[in-house]
Amino acid sequence: DDNPPQLCLKIDDRPTSNLSKDCFEKKKKKHSHLQSPQVTKLETDYRPFEAKRKLFNSYDRLFADKRAVPLLRKLLGKQFSKKKKLPVPLNLKRKNWKEQIEKVCGSALLYMETGTCSVLKVGKVSMGADEVVKNVAAAVNGIAEIVPRNWRNIRSLQLKLSDSMTLPVYQAVPDINLKIDGIQKEEEEEVM
Repeated sequence: DDNPPQLCLKIDDRPTSNLSKDCFEKKKKKHSHLQSPQVTKLETDYRPFEAKRKLFNSYDRLFADKRAVPLLRKLLGKQFSKKKKLPVPLNLKRKNWKEQIEKVCGSALLYMETGTCSVLKVGKVSMGADEVVKNVAAAVNGIAEIVPRNWRNIRSLQLKLSDSMTLPVYQAVPDINLKIDGIQKEEEEEVM
């Protein structure tokens, strides 16, 4: 891409935050590509829906002080959650801001909700086939590592383009010992 991504870092400027303004200003000079509206500004300047939508469209990726992330989810509203554009938590007490930001920018983010299905973007149309294949393989291995109980908890994996049907990549074989209570009761009633 010719244009660098637009990044936004939300700073926890509440009185309870221990991040000093001097420390932040020094680090901000090193990371001039970051925009950094403060959390308290969100509460006042971005209250109307149109202001939130403008904020949503202004940045490619949002970062936030990890202490402020729970507050930000509520302040940003439904659109950020629905479109999976929630702020990525950073530990701003550490000195390696740049490394943390670069690691996230080079990663695909998987948001695991309470349901049974999650979506992960692993490529763009502008990428070559080999690059997409490498990304898919890395994503599959990464998902298997972070899902509780690893492969035992993964029922299926599919690939999908924005306007295509899903292509199955992996399908778990059902457990033979799996018993479904409702079916067993119906069978017992039929026998009687």
